[in-house]
Amino acid sequence: MFTFLRAAYENLAQTGSLVESSSRLAGRMTRMVDFNASVHIVELGAGTGSITRHLLEQMNIRSRLTAFEINPQLFDKLKAMRQHNFVAVNDDVCRLQQYLCNGTVDYVISGLPLANLDMRTKAQLLEGVKALLKPGGLYIQFQYSLNDRALLRRTFPLVQLGFEPINIPPAFIYYAQKH
Repeated sequence: MFTFLRAAYENLAQTGSLVESSSRLAGRMTRMVDFNASVHIVELGAGTGSITRHLLEQMNIRSRLTAFEINPQLFDKLKAMRQHNFVAVNDDVCRLQQYLCNGTVDYVISGLPLANLDMRTKAQLLEGVKALLKPGGLYIQFQYSLNDRALLRRTFPLVQLGFEPINIPPAFIYYAQKH
């Protein structure tokens, strides 16, 4: 927890929050993930791994999780989670295509603070995520406001909205499906 707070203090625009995501938020975000199937999940903005741990606990042994975290201090905590089906990547999520093939990912779960990104970066990121997803795949994104709702709907026509009040701050969750 201290590592995340220090990273937030040093660069709040990058972390998007002063505290890590709650276990309730992790559960709400992953409620549409089929953990019984062999799936490839990509996590964006994994931080110190509060959602990552939840995913690893639920996934079956044939599934894979690739987690991206740009902050080196947060990444050090993340890479300490050693599991055969888990890969931690210390790089910018705008370079997703350098690590993953298009059409190979079942779920992209994101804690990135979209509100802190410029419009061009957001659009590039969302198009990259859409390209990675298999048909029918889900992009699951939490945010503290509804400011990017229209942008998500332009990229993913099928978007459902959830809400988790037991998080600091309370969070909206977008479940966006690729056709």
